[in-house]
Amino acid sequence: MNREEDGLPMTTEEGGYAAANAQRERLADMCRRAQKAAEQIGNNGAVNDVTALLERIENEAFHVMVVGDFNRGKSTFVNALLGDRVLPVKAVPATAVITEVRFGESPAALLWTEDAVEPEAVDPARLIELITVNNASGAERSPYVKAQVSWPLELCRHNVVLIDSPGLNAYATHDDITLTHLSQADAVIFLQHAIAPMSISESGFLQTYLSAHDPFFVFTYFDAIDDHERDDVVHSARRRITTLRGEDRDEGRFFFVDGKSALRARIAEDDEAFRGTGVDAVERQLERYLVTERHKVKLLSPARSLRGVAQELRRNIPSELKMLESENADLEQRWTAAQQPLKELEAQAHQISLDIHNQTRELQDRVETLLGGFLTGIADEALPVAQSVDITTKLGMNPLKAKERARQVADEIASGTAKAMEEKVALWVTGSLKPVIEQDMGRLAERMNAELVAFDESLDKLRVDLHGASGAAVGGDREAQPLTRFLAGAGGWVIGGPAGVLVGSQFGAKEALRTILPTLAVTLAWLCTPFGAPTLVAAWIAQGLFQVNFAGDRVEKKMREEIGREMATQLRIAAPTQAREAARAFAVYTMEPLERQVSEGMSARIEELTRSVASARAALDQGEEAVEQRRTELSRLDELLSQVDEETGDLVAELTRM
Repeated sequence: MNREEDGLPMTTEEGGYAAANAQRERLADMCRRAQKAAEQIGNNGAVNDVTALLERIENEAFHVMVVGDFNRGKSTFVNALLGDRVLPVKAVPATAVITEVRFGESPAALLWTEDAVEPEAVDPARLIELITVNNASGAERSPYVKAQVSWPLELCRHNVVLIDSPGLNAYATHDDITLTHLSQADAVIFLQHAIAPMSISESGFLQTYLSAHDPFFVFTYFDAIDDHERDDVVHSARRRITTLRGEDRDEGRFFFVDGKSALRARIAEDDEAFRGTGVDAVERQLERYLVTERHKVKLLSPARSLRGVAQELRRNIPSELKMLESENADLEQRWTAAQQPLKELEAQAHQISLDIHNQTRELQDRVETLLGGFLTGIADEALPVAQSVDITTKLGMNPLKAKERARQVADEIASGTAKAMEEKVALWVTGSLKPVIEQDMGRLAERMNAELVAFDESLDKLRVDLHGASGAAVGGDREAQPLTRFLAGAGGWVIGGPAGVLVGSQFGAKEALRTILPTLAVTLAWLCTPFGAPTLVAAWIAQGLFQVNFAGDRVEKKMREEIGREMATQLRIAAPTQAREAARAFAVYTMEPLERQVSEGMSARIEELTRSVASARAALDQGEEAVEQRRTELSRLDELLSQVDEETGDLVAELTRM
């Protein structure tokens, strides 16, 4: 069946980026209509919510991040996707900063330093010079932390942002740059060398930091493998990953490519040659994933949020219409009588907010206690880790280079130990801390729902008391749990990101809270690390070792022992502070936004009730003509919002079926 010929919209999978963009434009149009309705109703809070939603929808992009160890051909592969030599390519570690490539009608480049408020515009021709690693002093952090390149590239025209990351394990200072961007990525391309896939460091990175993602596994330099060996290479690479993640999870996500030939073919506009490199298959599968699974998450969340805002806007319209049927004196009398119930409703809202605040503090204390205990206990593992960590530098026998080599060996041991300990912390966060937090937050969600049910009932009773006619219709969907509806506004985006609102709207508030954890696991794992930037600690520990004279074969062994003991000591010392800071970060980034959103939601509902009474009183004061005009306006706005509600419902249904 041809959907277009039958008058049906193409699905995003059929129409790709164009169909996804058409759905996004539909939702943006719904937002603009709801925004105008909110302005005419006089609900400034709803205006702000819809404005934030509209800005998010219009500026939303698909972020595709490319990660992997250095010298895996990441920049070459990204250039092949882009179809031009945009990023630096070298045989040694090259990219020193996170580099975002976006669409622009003409080439341009911006660079950010760590503390800069505004970026620095630079000549794109100098970009390679500025963001390339200084390999003579590679352990030093680049003054820049981010680069943004604008380029007239077809892929980026489709709302795709390609992110090239510093090579993992090239220099440890680069790892934290990459990890901080992972939680924002819509898709992750994990590049590895086909000849030597899934090194120890790559396996650790996959298990520790990509458990919440479904990466595309791309193996480069496949052209360097003889034809008769390729089947064995493919089988071996798949087996290494399925052993770690299970047989079925990553089906259809393994690609073996020739990046250099792909780039040459793209520049030469040789489509047939490009298809033969394997990169074409990655590109097609990436588009399918972005415009279905990721597009669904990105759009379903704001669609449900907009529907929630539209329903809240409609909720007071029947009451205001009923109030317009009253005599002015009767409405004044009912408003005066409502002052005490209104104060009681405000007190009820305050008590709910206070209860959430107290629950937040309790959960924060629980995280701090569990984490502090774990960090203290894991300190005992630092010594055996230091004794077994792999290093590449050898001390050698040349006395002229002894001190330099000793410094390099100590630095390698310390960096490797710190990284291994970080991975242990990250695995504990996802495997042990996460289930505890999920359980506690689930109980909190049930309690909040019960309290918000009582709040809604009190609010509805006050509405009835004010319009003086029992049984007046109240707009909106009463099937959703109260907590889900309170998080449905634009502010709800901060609760676990788009996925939080998506899951909450579809499956209930408890599941919405559970979706916080995948992102939280990555964030906490990095915050909980007692070393932060491993190379700094490594250098600090190594410095003390150089004051001692070691001799013979015992040098390296003694270094490992000293580093292991020192790291164990520092872990025990740092544990209370690290646990406290991580628990505080957990509260700031998860619980406090939830607390704020629910509190603001209750206040907004009370304010809207007060505004609707003031509007009705003002119309009654001005006489019958003003009353009739307001009736007509409210009926029109109710119809407009009903259309937005229906259209967002249709869009939600489309997205849900994807």
